[in-house]
Amino acid sequence: MKNSWYSVLLAFQFFTVLPVHKEIPLTKSTITGMFAFLPWVGAIMGSLVAASIYGLTEWTASSEVLLTFVIIGLFALFTGGLHLDGFIDMGDAYFSYRDREKRLEILDDPRVGAFGVMSVLFLVLGKFVVLHELFVQEKLALWTLIFIPLITRVGMSFYFMSLKCSKEKGLAYFFKTHIKSGVLVALMIVTLILAISGVGFVTGSLFVPIVLLAVLAIALLVFRHFTLRNFGGVSGDLLGASIEGMEVVLWVTLLVFV
Repeated sequence: MKNSWYSVLLAFQFFTVLPVHKEIPLTKSTITGMFAFLPWVGAIMGSLVAASIYGLTEWTASSEVLLTFVIIGLFALFTGGLHLDGFIDMGDAYFSYRDREKRLEILDDPRVGAFGVMSVLFLVLGKFVVLHELFVQEKLALWTLIFIPLITRVGMSFYFMSLKCSKEKGLAYFFKTHIKSGVLVALMIVTLILAISGVGFVTGSLFVPIVLLAVLAIALLVFRHFTLRNFGGVSGDLLGASIEGMEVVLWVTLLVFV
């Protein structure tokens, strides 16, 4: 029971802006549990965002522009910009058009270059346009604000487990060597079953969540190939970039297929 609580605290400590001022043991059990709980961290953040959007639409005359800004801003606030930072570093590294070793050096460089700025600018603008269009076309259901952050983090865990690390050092490598893959896969499957069942119960249909999962799986396979080709393996920055990128892909999927 204590290990489970430690895992919850670790998930908030490493993946959100919530301050957890406690020294927590980093063992195989607590780190595996941390990744297992991470999708539910996404769901909690999504629930807070959904509640905010509900309040604004019910009790104010907020425009679609403001609602879109609130969604993007709150998710960035809750994560402390961690995933956006990973996307920036990936953009800097990839668009440098250098060899793999130099790209890995750029990933580790804390400085931000022009390519990183342009990459995150297009990411945020793209997300803004798609979410705004979803509001305008009345296609943005509140449950999607909870479901999409959850499944993108499930996808991130599968992506992480399927690749070796680009470097045998750093926090991502440490986590990689302390994950009980079999246990985590089983817990991720349980998470997906619970999430899809919950959506089915609320909406009365499984079509949209199944489509989103199928698109996520395909997109992650493409991103996995991109990762291997350009970086030789996964890193902490690429994990964050995968979440940001997959969320945009799924919002576009909603716009196209719903």
